[in-house]
Amino acid sequence: MPPGDGGAVPGMLSRPGTAGKSAPARALTQGVGTIRPVEYQALYRKYRPQRFADIVGQDHVTLTLAREVQQGKVAHAYLFAGPRGTGKTSTARIIAKALNCQDRGIDGEPCNECFSCRGITSTTSLDVIELDAASHNSVEDVREIRANVGTVASAGGSRRVYILDEAHMLSRAASNALLKTLEEPPEHAHFVLATTEPYKLPPTIRSRTQRFDFHPVGSEVLIGHLGRIGKAEGYQAAPEALSLIARHARGSVRDALGLLEQVAALGAGKVEAAGVTRALGLADTDSFSRLCRAIADQDAPAALTLVSEIAGQGADLRRYTAEALEFFRGVFLALYAPNLDEIVDEPGDLIDEWRAQARVLDSSDVLRAIDQLGDALVALREGRDERLVLELTLLRLVRPETAVDPVSLSGRLERLEDRVRLLQERGAVPVPAAKPAPEPKGPGPKAPAPEPKGPEQKAPAPEPEGPEQKAPAPAPEQKAPAPAPEPKGPEPKAPAPAPAAPAGEPEPAALEPAPEPAAEEPAATAPAEGLDLEAVDGVWPQLVSRVREEAGPRRYALFRETRPVAVEGSTLVLGIGAHLPFHLAQLQEDDRLTAVITSAAAALLGGAVVVEYRPVDGEAHPAAPGGGTAEAEEDDPEAEVPDKDQLVESGEGGIDPADLIVDMLGGEIVDD
Repeated sequence: MPPGDGGAVPGMLSRPGTAGKSAPARALTQGVGTIRPVEYQALYRKYRPQRFADIVGQDHVTLTLAREVQQGKVAHAYLFAGPRGTGKTSTARIIAKALNCQDRGIDGEPCNECFSCRGITSTTSLDVIELDAASHNSVEDVREIRANVGTVASAGGSRRVYILDEAHMLSRAASNALLKTLEEPPEHAHFVLATTEPYKLPPTIRSRTQRFDFHPVGSEVLIGHLGRIGKAEGYQAAPEALSLIARHARGSVRDALGLLEQVAALGAGKVEAAGVTRALGLADTDSFSRLCRAIADQDAPAALTLVSEIAGQGADLRRYTAEALEFFRGVFLALYAPNLDEIVDEPGDLIDEWRAQARVLDSSDVLRAIDQLGDALVALREGRDERLVLELTLLRLVRPETAVDPVSLSGRLERLEDRVRLLQERGAVPVPAAKPAPEPKGPGPKAPAPEPKGPEQKAPAPEPEGPEQKAPAPAPEQKAPAPAPEPKGPEPKAPAPAPAAPAGEPEPAALEPAPEPAAEEPAATAPAEGLDLEAVDGVWPQLVSRVREEAGPRRYALFRETRPVAVEGSTLVLGIGAHLPFHLAQLQEDDRLTAVITSAAAALLGGAVVVEYRPVDGEAHPAAPGGGTAEAEEDDPEAEVPDKDQLVESGEGGIDPADLIVDMLGGEIVDD
């Protein structure tokens, strides 16, 4: 038969020079029967896998199927489940090739050269019947399949493969009609059901098939696959552009190839990150870093400028909101998951960016961002103005005082605590300037031993509640007779407590914190001498109390996991359990907490102290709020229930609420 008359000439199908070409190239140059130029094909069709080894990222499926074909143990029905673009239909066609190949390899791979393989590749073979269950979902369609399976024999003793795509679209009646044929088909018939939603299939269907789950293709594998195809097509592909394509394809090879083809056409053969953002309607890759800086600095103009730039670039604001939510999810995981590489399947540069922003933002800010952006997505789905919703959302993020949700209120309180501590630290240095009266400084060094005790007992004495507390214990009345503090005139006060006489008014009560830093400052200039672990254990309860009051709840939660384990010269070594690497990293990076601990330890130990954190084997018993460890408190029940007399007599070492309020709020006590 002469060439070109439309006949199927085997000699023409096995033309010399085609054996060394790849499967996509053969698909372009070879046909069934005649050779004619083939029109342009999309990349996902041109590079459709033709062998089990060509399937990308599904080795757990392809290896099993190849061995079943090799051993002659092919099941009568398969169920392929997984996301779109992961190779379900392509694998079904390769099974049909392997079953009907006339020159199959010993590894179970089809030859792709014989008449049957070429017919299946060109979709002209009668041995493969591919149906779309979305349009063939009635009982009549299933009845036709049953008649076809039972009466029509396959030509030449080959196997016939029925591929039902989107099998979950079958109606309940059609599924029940298919049960018997699916359970006991003829020897020459095999069924492959492909679906993206296997849970919608009846259990009776699932139990009659051998199921394989196709997974989303990993980012690194997909980037490598895109790079090979880009090189074969002659594209100039930048690695960051391929990474961005793989990220937005979300494990779908077909979506990735379609986006690669689109970006290459946009850039005239160049695949760059800018082209990907333009094709997808995305903002610049650094926009999320700019947003994090605006939140950390509480810079509202920067946040609103960012929204203006994104809108000016023509980016999809709804998609940007979703991408920002995904970005802050990564920052959240970086805060609490040291093994982030094992949790997410993302490029390494993106994971590094998450970790960098996790060191800049507080956890409360990250949680607020996730909540606010999630609410913004809901509002956008309701059809509200996209730009207005995004602007209001970012304004609430950079200005927490405009939000009233609990997370925002918590963040505002934490910032206020930081500001108060910062003001206290700044005020502790110039406090010596408030020494216009140098007279009390003489007895000052002696007073620090009972530093706050004097004023703490004076404040409640003039109040009428004082006698009620002292009534059950007559001993304190002998120590501090009531007649001495009762008169308000300056004459009795001057002779009784000499240091407090120069002030003469209730104002000194508000200035009482001033002598405390004055005493700490000279003591902290020289290193502590004769420091040992026993001395540290002696002041540890007071140190824990001070850190709890000055550091705030978040930092105290980290500090309470430590305990003193060694003293090396003037260095105090605090140990933390080796099973808490995140806590150790946070402690080592938190300079403010270290400064609070160092200052408190210097005041209690009488000299400058350097604090160092080290991991220790076993669990470090956390510091209890009242000092010691939590384990010690549990083992000593008597310490939890002190005697009433002990509570009254321990007033000298306690903290007076009135003085604590004066210290925190900077007020003064006024006698009525």
